[in-house]
Amino acid sequence: MDDFAGVIIGIIVVVAIVALIVYIIALIAMAIATVAAIGGSVWGGGWAILNYCRSIKENLIDSNRTPVTV
Repeated sequence: MDDFAGVIIGIIVVVAIVALIVYIIALIAMAIATVAAIGGSVWGGGWAILNYCRSIKENLIDSNRTPVTV
């Protein structure tokens, strides 16, 4: 009976260690995904602001110039 209890405790310990390792890997994956999402938002937001500024320049400044007459 002692051997059976030892085997059960050993299996529980191994399962707990595997679960801890999987949990740590999941946490690392979530951290990497969060950093990637923030980076993508900054990158995309930067391009959006740049395109918005270019659009304002083209629509408001360039289209409202005084025509050159000769």
